[in-house]
Amino acid sequence: MKLVLLRHAQAVPGADNDPRRSLTQVGLHQAECMQERLTGLLGDYAVLSSPWQRAMHTAELLQGRQHRLSDALIPSGSPLRAGEVMEAFFVPDTDALVVVTHQPLCGRLISWLCEGRPEPLAVQTCSGALLELDWPAAGMATLVRWLDEAPA
Repeated sequence: MKLVLLRHAQAVPGADNDPRRSLTQVGLHQAECMQERLTGLLGDYAVLSSPWQRAMHTAELLQGRQHRLSDALIPSGSPLRAGEVMEAFFVPDTDALVVVTHQPLCGRLISWLCEGRPEPLAVQTCSGALLELDWPAAGMATLVRWLDEAPA
């Protein structure tokens, strides 16, 4: 299965732990550009996101065929718990999943899935990684490519 781990698009300034921060105009554009890139890379995909506004709005703009929310994807979430939530998407009719989350979880989740350790990795807004894996567990993924920030 293809899995994209994506940090939300640019949000208005504020506290990192504020769940109500919305996207900026640049962030809206980033998410729209990323949607085009993901459609080209993945075709049809499901979307799983944090319920925090900036991640949820990014996910909505990605226009996946299915969009679900999970508290496991907030910034302080654990990679193990996020992996458990992603398991529900690893079914025969799902070829690709896009997960929209926050830092530091996004970087830790990429590291945990690829290397087996939740090491901190820096991930810019509306950036992430395309992985391939059979199951969301420690060290089970192969990094296919980095997805750099969509142009502003």
